[in-house]
Amino acid sequence: MHPLQIRKKSIFLLFPSLLLLNTTGTQANEPATQTPAEALDAEIRWLQEETFITTATKTEESLLKSGATVSVITDTDLRDMGARNLMDALKRVPGIGVTQSNIGMAEVEVRGVKTTFSEKVLFLINGHPTNNSLINGGAFSAYDNVIIDDIKRVEIVRGPGSALYGANAFVAVINVITKVPADVDGTKLSVSGGSNNTGQFNALYGGTLNNIDIVANFNVLDTDGIDGFVESDQATALDNLFGTDTSMAPGKVDDWQRRYDLSLSLAWQGYSLQGKYVKRNAGPYIGIANALNDESEQEYIDYFIELGYTRALNSDFSMTVKLYFDHFEFDNYWELFPEGFSGQFPDGYLARSPVTNEKVGGDLLFDYQFAKNNKFLAGTTLEHQRQTDVGFSTNFNPLTGEPLDEFQDVSDRWNWNGDQERDIWAVYAQDIWDIREDLRLILGARYDHYSDFGGSFNPRTSLTWSFIENYNIVFVYGSAFRAPTFGELYNINNPAIVGNPDVQPEEIDTFEISLNAELNKRTRGRITWLNNKIEDLIAPTSSKDAVVVSGNVGKLDVSGIELEVESRLTDGSSLMLNYTYQHAVNVITDTRAPEVPMHKANAAFNYRHSRFINLYTGLFYKGEVIRTSSDTRAEIPAYTTVDMSLTWKEYVQNLEVKASIYNLLDKEYTDPSPAGVMESDYPTDGRNFRIELSYLL
Repeated sequence: MHPLQIRKKSIFLLFPSLLLLNTTGTQANEPATQTPAEALDAEIRWLQEETFITTATKTEESLLKSGATVSVITDTDLRDMGARNLMDALKRVPGIGVTQSNIGMAEVEVRGVKTTFSEKVLFLINGHPTNNSLINGGAFSAYDNVIIDDIKRVEIVRGPGSALYGANAFVAVINVITKVPADVDGTKLSVSGGSNNTGQFNALYGGTLNNIDIVANFNVLDTDGIDGFVESDQATALDNLFGTDTSMAPGKVDDWQRRYDLSLSLAWQGYSLQGKYVKRNAGPYIGIANALNDESEQEYIDYFIELGYTRALNSDFSMTVKLYFDHFEFDNYWELFPEGFSGQFPDGYLARSPVTNEKVGGDLLFDYQFAKNNKFLAGTTLEHQRQTDVGFSTNFNPLTGEPLDEFQDVSDRWNWNGDQERDIWAVYAQDIWDIREDLRLILGARYDHYSDFGGSFNPRTSLTWSFIENYNIVFVYGSAFRAPTFGELYNINNPAIVGNPDVQPEEIDTFEISLNAELNKRTRGRITWLNNKIEDLIAPTSSKDAVVVSGNVGKLDVSGIELEVESRLTDGSSLMLNYTYQHAVNVITDTRAPEVPMHKANAAFNYRHSRFINLYTGLFYKGEVIRTSSDTRAEIPAYTTVDMSLTWKEYVQNLEVKASIYNLLDKEYTDPSPAGVMESDYPTDGRNFRIELSYLL
């Protein structure tokens, strides 16, 4: 497999010198245990390899004919780069960025669109949607630190995906595909440790028992997290207002985390069962109120179980049915402001806010091959979502901010939300038609109906034209929606923002043109132009009652270019380069959108010294980030970081040792904090280390 198989097929006339890599690759001395014939065979397999994906069309298709902008990260890529979790790899995909929020949660930005909860990105595990937190609509409160040990590959489809997947597939669909028994063939134990008191253990089993394919994975992570420093927080400004001295700034963030992750998949004669359980406890990082504190604790529990059955009714007609149940809960204890706040709260400004969200549903999919050149897919989805166990305990009046006698449960008086339910049904269809051998048309559409706000219809079409050998051009149009959450609809008793039952879904229309090229047998490239027009963005807005409410008040226009190239050298090494230009404009104010860079770039060189030793070097560049027009702070400057990973494997049979350095040059950089919440920005980690040992029993 190609070591850096983030498969983005582009043309790079801007980088003609890269073509020389195909004739000037250096030859490494292979050990005697690998014969020249074996090395040649491995090389031929890679050159003849064609990547097939399922996420773009819900059916297996060649990546080159998927009609979408797709990147693939393989398990080999993850191992070679020394990725600690999925976020380490996602930041290297063109069009995607990863930042920190004020509570330490990863924010996944896609094509100039960034929000705290990443709710405009649909996150799948083996095709199962995990965006089941109906408070914020996103998945990364539980899945922000996705482990990589059981990942076979990750398919990232940039652009709208609601025509197949419904809500949240707004700017991207990320599908984590886990390993099957043949990928493991035994029990693999891994242990790692590194900077910031980080320790991790993983046990992975894959095999077949009584004709049942089984893969199980268990992972434990314990870390102190980012070792960041904050000069001035929100409590600093309030101390100046109240004449107190309670702020913990300047001081360090509290970013500890403990995570338990268990997954299981079974397969037998067309039946499948997959389940996952995640429990994550974490410190506040900075805190929900952007004030350093030392008593907050976040607790998230997420699990799902999905039963599937696939049957071929004949050689051209198949059916797949899935039934699933998802459970998500959090019980967060917040010290919003530390002890002594405003001179009236000796124990701090405290709140606890538990909630449980669940969904149960089913999906029926039919796949019919009309003819050799025509494949039709149709399906329907039914789902019931509910929210329960909403509670609120505090030591202050949430409407006035005045102190209460003690920390107490005030759910009966001032609960922030309540029990909610919604029913969803959807129908969708897609036709893949090879009009000619060099011309493919994909047409698809989906209609989703929600019992609480109505329906949303989203079409998608793409045309792929192979106009000359090894070159094709892809034209894409698609729309998508993001459903309003229970929080945006029904929040109450919140001095910051309350819900609005009249809020409607956010909508996006996207146009893309991609030019893909196999420049030769070793070099592949792609250039993509895109335009996103986003309307009805949900954001806080003032009302006639002088209360800030949720409303459809935002419009965004994003234009961009994504350039990508990768090349395989003759010794098994590889080179990858990509560059992203994105210009996001707030249509209402006619100004550039804040907190997202205009330029990003990646370069990675994977050097395969021998089949025993592999060295990876990755450079990441992020351009400057501007503020809102009302924010007087200086812009966040551009920066470049360097990561390296050295892998030593199979010198001792079944043993692999990996040593990695992140932020090698100890570059100091920050992620932007919003205007008005604190003077400092959100700190990131400096140089840190990790060593990992893996052994296959």
